[in-house]
Amino acid sequence: MLKKRRLILIASILMLGIVLSVNFFMGNDRGQAPEVHRSLLEGKMAEVIAGFDEDYIEILMRNRPNQNPTFHSLTFSSHYAFYLFSEGGELYYWSDVEMVPRFESLSLSRKYQLLENERGLYFAKLRRMDRNDSAFWLLQVYPLVSKVDIDNEYLISGFNEEVFGNDRFILSNQPKAGYQDVAVEGEYLYSIFYRVGYDSVGQSFNHTLLVFFFSLLGLVLILGGDFVYTLWNKGRRSMATLYTFLILACIRLLMLAFSFPKDFFQTGIFDPGLYASSRINPSLGDLLLNVVCYLVVLSMVIAILGNKRVLINFIQFRKKYGYGVQLAAAFLLSTILMFLFFFLYLNIVENAQWNLSIASIPTFNYLKGISLLVVFLGGAAYLLFSIIGLNMVLYKRTDQVFYPLKVVLAISFPVILLLFFADFILLLAFLAHLILVIGIVSFKLYNKLFKLEFNTFLTFFFACLVGAIITGAASYQHNRNDEIRSKEKFANTIMLDRDVMGEFLLEEIIDRIQEDLFIINRLADPLLSKDPIERKLRKIYLSGYFDQYSQHISIYNSSGQLLVGGREEQSLDEYKRKYMNSDYATQVYNLYHVKTTETNTGNRLVAFIKLQKEGNFLATIVIELNQQRLESGKAFPKLLMDNQYASNYIQVDFDFAIFESGNLEYSSGVYSYRNPEIEEILSDPALMTRGVIQGGYHHFGVPYGEKIIVVTSPQYPDNYILGDIAFFFVSYLIVTLLSICVYLVLAGVNRLRFNYATKLQLYLNFAFFFPMLIISIIAVGFLSHSCTEDLHRQYFQKAGIIRDNLNRNLGGDQFSGMNKDDINSELYALSNATDADINLYLPDGLLLATNQPAIFDKKILTNYLHPRAYAMFIESLENRLLQTERVGNMQFKTVYLALKNGENQQLQAIIAIPFFEAEEELNAMITEVFSNILVIFVVMFLIFLVISYFVSRHLTHPFKLLTQKLKDTNLENNEYMVWPSRDEIGLLVNEYNNMLFKLEASKKVLASNEKESAWREMAKQVAHEIKNPLTPMKLTLQHLLRLNAENKLEQGDALERPILSIIHQVDTLSDIASSFSTFAKMPLPKNQELDFRAVVNECVSLFCTREDVQLEFEDCTPEGSSARIMGDEKLYGRVISNLIINGIQAVPEGKRPLIVIRLSYEKEGTIQLAIRDNGRGIDEELKAKVFLPNFSTKTDGSGLGLAIAKRGVETAGGKIWFRTTKDSGTVFYLHFPLIG
Repeated sequence: MLKKRRLILIASILMLGIVLSVNFFMGNDRGQAPEVHRSLLEGKMAEVIAGFDEDYIEILMRNRPNQNPTFHSLTFSSHYAFYLFSEGGELYYWSDVEMVPRFESLSLSRKYQLLENERGLYFAKLRRMDRNDSAFWLLQVYPLVSKVDIDNEYLISGFNEEVFGNDRFILSNQPKAGYQDVAVEGEYLYSIFYRVGYDSVGQSFNHTLLVFFFSLLGLVLILGGDFVYTLWNKGRRSMATLYTFLILACIRLLMLAFSFPKDFFQTGIFDPGLYASSRINPSLGDLLLNVVCYLVVLSMVIAILGNKRVLINFIQFRKKYGYGVQLAAAFLLSTILMFLFFFLYLNIVENAQWNLSIASIPTFNYLKGISLLVVFLGGAAYLLFSIIGLNMVLYKRTDQVFYPLKVVLAISFPVILLLFFADFILLLAFLAHLILVIGIVSFKLYNKLFKLEFNTFLTFFFACLVGAIITGAASYQHNRNDEIRSKEKFANTIMLDRDVMGEFLLEEIIDRIQEDLFIINRLADPLLSKDPIERKLRKIYLSGYFDQYSQHISIYNSSGQLLVGGREEQSLDEYKRKYMNSDYATQVYNLYHVKTTETNTGNRLVAFIKLQKEGNFLATIVIELNQQRLESGKAFPKLLMDNQYASNYIQVDFDFAIFESGNLEYSSGVYSYRNPEIEEILSDPALMTRGVIQGGYHHFGVPYGEKIIVVTSPQYPDNYILGDIAFFFVSYLIVTLLSICVYLVLAGVNRLRFNYATKLQLYLNFAFFFPMLIISIIAVGFLSHSCTEDLHRQYFQKAGIIRDNLNRNLGGDQFSGMNKDDINSELYALSNATDADINLYLPDGLLLATNQPAIFDKKILTNYLHPRAYAMFIESLENRLLQTERVGNMQFKTVYLALKNGENQQLQAIIAIPFFEAEEELNAMITEVFSNILVIFVVMFLIFLVISYFVSRHLTHPFKLLTQKLKDTNLENNEYMVWPSRDEIGLLVNEYNNMLFKLEASKKVLASNEKESAWREMAKQVAHEIKNPLTPMKLTLQHLLRLNAENKLEQGDALERPILSIIHQVDTLSDIASSFSTFAKMPLPKNQELDFRAVVNECVSLFCTREDVQLEFEDCTPEGSSARIMGDEKLYGRVISNLIINGIQAVPEGKRPLIVIRLSYEKEGTIQLAIRDNGRGIDEELKAKVFLPNFSTKTDGSGLGLAIAKRGVETAGGKIWFRTTKDSGTVFYLHFPLIG
């Protein structure tokens, strides 16, 4: 039967692989038909048009027909961007500031059309609407292709990934030959040409195959589960575990080989871009599935190793090896598991796009939750196997705990010594692990793991705390590694001698400028303005990579006279003397690189470009590029940096210094590198490896030739370290409680059998835990709101300072008299002073000036004011506004303030100040608050856990005393209890004392009644027993009298036979009297140590010589094992002999008696003797009387043998009972506890 199941199971797994392979290889051909692509595209366009229609309905509902639309009524959370134009084409409203279309580019005769501009290609719907006798054009757009020149984490250039699978397509606004027409409900939208290699968005797969796959997977799991369950129930547990491993391994290997489910489901959990560590763990979902499969197998292994029979058998195996070797092996196994647990956390956070520390709380999502679950499962495996390993070594050990602890500490000492010098963080994790092992051994926690009682909860709580400390150390290790990598990158950027990419690009740019006819002709004509040359150089030649440089362009004519330059310039000769130096020369002709180590200025590139026309020297263009530090408080510069140049980004959170031969050459930041401790830091070898922590700072050194760059940052906050531990502890605790709840639901709530003390402790803990948890959550909410309000006040305060300065320098009547260059100069100066970006808008909503013109020149943002700000300032006449905005994927806060004329309070301009770090600052404040509350919560919980333990012990102590007293209550000596207070316990004690008083009185009455009853029963029994032999004696004497009367006594036989009969009856009377005397005066059996096996062997030897009896003896105890018990050796011998004799006598005549005697160990520390006969058995109605005195099934028995046997066995702490089957025989059992 099992062979058939195995074949069906193998066939199902093979079918599973075939289905996956069919989908895998057929999937390469999916979607090749253009009709399929068009169908999917039309479906997406239908969704977009439905969104257009919903927005249109909302616009109509918010704007009455008899009123003109306003920014207030038109500003709402729409599905897609829309714009309102007047009938004449004037822009009336815009809902988005990233793109504003030109009315001239629209085809008024088409409802659906493609709209293309500098920002990208859009699908648009144009419709006409009338309001208040005025006609408007409503344009709704949906992006298809983005043409932004920058591609980074915030701005994504290229096709819309929600619509197209790749960029292998061409769109047309008109039908063309070879193009596919895209239409929805019969209305033409646009045409598309699919180039070779185009793929539709997402993954299109065969649904039939998918259903078939899951059906087969379910079949495999059902068949495999039934097969494994059958093997398990038949006792072949190791084989069941092996088959489970093979089944799960085959399923997972097939899934990995054919990229399932990654190719089927586009979800973050199976996205390799978010997490990938190896081929077997290509995503977080695969890691979770692998861990679950491992735990299924490991749980079966734990069930096998935790079985008592296995543990008892393992005791024999332990005898082959020394006790110390076993302890060392168990401890080393546990230590290896701890390090695997430690590095499991590091593996996840090092290969994932997220962190799991306390700082990740504000951005917590399901991926982080799954990651924590995987870490918890790894920790559970570490805990369970550690306890199982120690349990197998320490099971049934009667030694004291000191020796195991000595072994553990002896092994730990060299490890601690090694880690102390090698890795202090691993040392902390190892110490936490050592505390766990010591706790398991000292408190024998391995005995309480599989029993759901309060001690089990304490074990889990303790393990959660240790696991939290280990993962907290791993989290600190990860943060330190990240910090070291950032400092290495920072130091390498600081000491970068050449901007190789910049020099390469400038070489090409110089060649192109020298051949640019527009520039040459402009310079050749003295009547033409030279300003367009500067604009072209900035927008055409110096855009892209050099946006991270501040650019200054000077143009000198052939005589060295300055033609273009907005500031007081130095002469061309001064430029040449300053920069044309062999120390600055590069491989590019007339390009010079000036290296600097100042914090606010980067490397400088200076290019001298000589222009000629027809051999005549025209002019020299000097391009000076200063590499800027991208400051974290400014949002817009980060938008300008393309991914391919991101390596040039320099963080400013670090202080640094450059040392050469131990001497300080340069330093920057708040940290003082002139203090005496710096020599000790520089001489520490750890400076170049893991860094040095001193004085609350972390220093890391990067060698650069003969120089050393020391990068310094504040140490990772202690409250964050404690917060990480508290966060992990609470997370593990919650998952543990949920796991226990799931177990109870599956196994039944009846598994919980708590005593009063356990219930009291649990009630006390939960009564504290949940209110404290709720209070903490509420406190975090309130404090987070308070932090947000405080942060907003800071933003308004900073914006107010900027407004006051602008009002002082630009406001009033002087505002209208200043040109744009003067306003820009003021904005630049104020921006540098306040470390903020500033945009200035006119009351008509158009941009006036900005300190970041590149963001607008590159069409990342338009020159229009945000519509909500327009509504608030222009229509509602508000003075300030704070709102959340988004540019691409960048989300930030922006403060808007009104700049008014001080005399007439007329609005002159609107100031917009973006705060990019708003979300990060708020998250940092929330993390700080949450960390502190969580640490307080965990500390209070642990303290209360200890307090509740002692409180419950104190409260339950009277019950324990009372329980002990009740156990000792008998009819002999009873002591009264004294309780000092008159509380509920005192009332209970009083009732107990009253019970003892009543018991004493009842005892006297009972004793008197028992004596009287006993004498009556004894007299009745003695009379009955004596009457039996007296009757034949009387008949014999009467017979003698009759013979005497007949003078027949002289005959020999006539007198002898009656006298012998009388003597026999007298002997019977004597035996009866002796038996009753023995029972009445029988002393208590002796209680001394004896060898029970020897007693049994002696009794067996007495009967083995009888030929009329078949006697079999089975000694199932191991040779040389102990069989010593406490008791009376003679009494036990008589009991065993009596049971053997009874068994022989119970066999009916004509049947040979068979007595089977079996000696064996039973349960834990007990020995058992079974005596079986093949007699007629004991009737059902006689079973309850077998051990009663005076009861016998034999006509000549006294009925005292089994009563004496029961009294003697139970006095020594043993047990005696029997099992009987009618006409088959009876088995009597003797059960005794072994000594030691």
